[in-house]
Amino acid sequence: MKKYLRFFISKQFLLNLLAIFVVWFAIIRIDMWYLKSTTDFGESIEVPSFYKIHMDDLDVFVKDKELDYEIVDSVYMDGWPKGTVCWQYPKPTDSTGMSIKSGRTIQLSVVPESPQMVWMTCVKGQSKRMGETILQSVGIRTKVSYKPSPIGPGYIMEHNFNGKAVDTAGMFIPKGSRVELVVSKGKTGEATPLPSVVGLTIKDARQRFSSVSVSIHIECENCKTQEEIENSMITRQNPNGGPNVQVAAGTSVTLWSRFEGDNGGGTDDPSL
Repeated sequence: MKKYLRFFISKQFLLNLLAIFVVWFAIIRIDMWYLKSTTDFGESIEVPSFYKIHMDDLDVFVKDKELDYEIVDSVYMDGWPKGTVCWQYPKPTDSTGMSIKSGRTIQLSVVPESPQMVWMTCVKGQSKRMGETILQSVGIRTKVSYKPSPIGPGYIMEHNFNGKAVDTAGMFIPKGSRVELVVSKGKTGEATPLPSVVGLTIKDARQRFSSVSVSIHIECENCKTQEEIENSMITRQNPNGGPNVQVAAGTSVTLWSRFEGDNGGGTDDPSL
């Protein structure tokens, strides 16, 4: 026992122990210096907001900010200035409270000066989920509204772009555009007014029916294009409407019309 005790208090053992401590301390200091010099350990800077900065001005914007940027995508957005940043990652510090290390690359998306056009397929009759999947796969955003309808719930009755019905043949629209999908919620049993739209154009009739819960089926006698359909004159409707007429919400209203050239946007029936 005394032999072991003499070894642990011997000069040789204490010198070896001191050497181990010195080497261990040196390794820790070298690691800390390496981390600080290569990764800016412990240092951080705030993330500025790039939103609505034009892509031609980005180099000047980041010049003194100790960071870099990379444009990774272009996204069409209604009402957003063309050529400017509409998305960034990481997000600005003033909205997240998070900071980054200097030299970090910020990923950006911009609104293109000339947006890429993509083909919008007609998704009428598809389920809501299927229609959204088809459109989103080509970069088209969607929003959904619901209307009563005699068909089962969950099916797309119409789709509108910029407030206008999309032709069943499909059309090219800017990538990133938002399309409204009008989805059936089935018959609800509620009553809704049914105005008479005979003598109006289909375009004016759509406006009249926008505030009532019915679906519209159009039969145009001589229309060749969607524009001619919208400007055709309604000659008959079924069921007939009027000031005191009400029908079950979701009722399908058939409109017969004929295109007669420029008819001045229809006429208003003062009794409606």
